[in-house]
Amino acid sequence: MKKTLLLTHEYYPFKGGIANYTYYLFKFFNPQDYLIVTDQQEVKGKNIINIKLISQFIKPSYLFSFFKLKKIIKKYKIAQIFTPHILPLGSLAYFLNIPYIISLHGLDINLALKNRPFLTKKILKKAKKIIVNSKQTAEIVKDFNNKVLLIYPSIDINSSYDIAKLKNLKKEVKGNNETILLTVGRLNKRKSQDLVIRAVKELKNLNLKYYIIGRGEELKNLNNLIKKYNLNNVFILTDIEDNDLIYYYKLADIFVLPQRNNKEDIEGFGTVFLEAGIYGLPIIAGNKGGPTEILKNNKDSILIEQDNLKELKNAIKFLFFNKNKADELGNNIKKRVLEFPSAEKQSNKLKKIL
Repeated sequence: MKKTLLLTHEYYPFKGGIANYTYYLFKFFNPQDYLIVTDQQEVKGKNIINIKLISQFIKPSYLFSFFKLKKIIKKYKIAQIFTPHILPLGSLAYFLNIPYIISLHGLDINLALKNRPFLTKKILKKAKKIIVNSKQTAEIVKDFNNKVLLIYPSIDINSSYDIAKLKNLKKEVKGNNETILLTVGRLNKRKSQDLVIRAVKELKNLNLKYYIIGRGEELKNLNNLIKKYNLNNVFILTDIEDNDLIYYYKLADIFVLPQRNNKEDIEGFGTVFLEAGIYGLPIIAGNKGGPTEILKNNKDSILIEQDNLKELKNAIKFLFFNKNKADELGNNIKKRVLEFPSAEKQSNKLKKIL
């Protein structure tokens, strides 16, 4: 394999879909085959270089890192670049004038085409390959490059956990035998946690608890909404480590993430649906975007129209009162997820491309 430079803003342990997607793609590589350059200081390792990639005070913002990267490429005999950020890191790859592969995810390419259409199209056209996370993302770029390859996100199935810890958490989470709703994902408008909060408020006659796990720019607004409705059965947890997510998936009864999509901000795929599925949770999701490539309405999930509070409430009520159907949906999505290629298989697919 040609020596590859992974140029990224996001990589494990940084939290987020792009970080996880990229991490799993490279997780099974030989460390000698690639070098990571990132501006995330918490990312550490023998084959990782931390440098400042973007400056707010110069134009172009990547000018200083351009010269640093030229030295790195020469020193480590880099043959090609892989980056999951079309702007501005795709610009760096373009002007460094060595072969590069761009990875695209949904919102990123839509914003790039809106804000810098001319440069974005040039970057796409020159790319050696374009990796996309869903068929939906592929549709956006198919006219700019015919070397588009689909690699779905993947997960490592973590089946190990502390039984005593699970029992103790169960007493706290399900102390009164509540039905637990769970959302895992960034706190932003697209994920529609606010809509679920409104649904829980209107379903106050049901014995529900709603746990939201994630961080993001909507934290203050969501907390204000919880206070406005005086809800003591909705909890936002911002400090749950990835290794501890298993406990909440195991304790949850329903996974709900009725994502919104607009012309720019779309749910490219949604790895959390795979995670929920592997633990056999019935899923309520939006009926648009990448998740529909995993989920089949009324077979392994319930898909609703975006921003439709009535449909969301009806879906929650249906699963609350129909445990057998909830179990059926959960079993079906688990089978579906187990059919997906493993993280190692997806990583091997990228190895062949590189």
